[in-house]
Amino acid sequence: MCRAILAIDKRFSDVRPRHPRGGPDGGRDIEAVYRGDQTTYGAVGFVNQANDSDEKKKTIKSKFSSDLKSALGTGKKPSVFVFFTNINFTIGDKESLINKAKKYGIVHCEILDRERLRISLDSPDGFSIRFQYLNISLSEEEQASFFARWGDEIQSVISTGFQKLENTLNRLLFLQEANDPLNRLTFSFELKRKYTAEEIGHFRLFCSMCLKEPKHKILSVIFGSSDKSNRMSNKTDTDFTEQKPGIKYGICGGQWEQHIELEDEKLDQNDNDEEKYIRVGSSSSVGRDEIEFLSISYSKDSFIRFFPVLSLRDLDEVMFLPIVNKSLASKIKAIHIYSNGYKLKEISHSDLKTDKTEFEPNIPVEFSSNELKDPWVRIRPSHIASAFHIRFFEETPKRMFIPEQVENSLKK
Repeated sequence: MCRAILAIDKRFSDVRPRHPRGGPDGGRDIEAVYRGDQTTYGAVGFVNQANDSDEKKKTIKSKFSSDLKSALGTGKKPSVFVFFTNINFTIGDKESLINKAKKYGIVHCEILDRERLRISLDSPDGFSIRFQYLNISLSEEEQASFFARWGDEIQSVISTGFQKLENTLNRLLFLQEANDPLNRLTFSFELKRKYTAEEIGHFRLFCSMCLKEPKHKILSVIFGSSDKSNRMSNKTDTDFTEQKPGIKYGICGGQWEQHIELEDEKLDQNDNDEEKYIRVGSSSSVGRDEIEFLSISYSKDSFIRFFPVLSLRDLDEVMFLPIVNKSLASKIKAIHIYSNGYKLKEISHSDLKTDKTEFEPNIPVEFSSNELKDPWVRIRPSHIASAFHIRFFEETPKRMFIPEQVENSLKK
């Protein structure tokens, strides 16, 4: 109880009991810090059937002297000494004890006698201490005063506690599900507004992604999308759309992997050979009349999985860089990244910048000279880094839905 009373005094911090279950304490029932930097020891001198007789006062004064000397005899000498007692001292009694403490080098001494304790316990800050330790119920007026003083803080503690618990459970669930095979990784590019197909016209939207370490011989991946539905296919034409330039007439998609042999000693040498990518998938679809979001995906999902594939966990620490045509880059508002039912990352417009430096992209798709008049650019982070990263240590991905519980109609 005395520790709790001292803790509500804002001058004291880091208030803790020395031996809460009893035992030798060297004159230090309580340890604390006074005004941020002064070592404080507290001692308790309570007597049974307390009264203010000279005999009781003599007993408590003797206890004060004994605890003070014991506290001063410890390795770390205190600057402040606080003494709690359940009898009342006169002003003269208190001054006498405080002067004695100062003679021993104590800078600040406080005597919390019965009246001081009562004042603390009868204040809104002390109502809970009084109820907890003395089992004294709060009147209606005291309850109103208590909740007026502490209601918002109590609600905040409750809300914060539940939020921390929910965040921890969400992270545990993600770390467990991160071991699942990677079904589909989707980058959704949100545009600044809804554009017509004519405003978009020809487009090139790709992403180069490098893993932190090779997995299943995969070191890096390129995936993306463009107009003309057969551009990335072996077919020269399709049945469902004309092969005209522009997003209105058809969309194609493709993905490529760079494979390495881990046992190949070339990994330890300066290999200047051009990076070679293997196409591992392509897609085609009809065109669109209006566009507000443009998505590109990397997927190894299939009806039967014959070979090991990347897991969601393998995306941790990946480095990626969007590569697009200049006119499309000017229309991008944000990037949203999804996989396996999770939103992994969101990159806002303030975190994006367009690098217009001329370069030759390593994208294994042919584009005409007329299309390349709208040059390639790279989307980089607005801060000092040259590429974006996904780091599960920094952020817990958000699960996009809650699975339903299977009902058991057989249970009565």
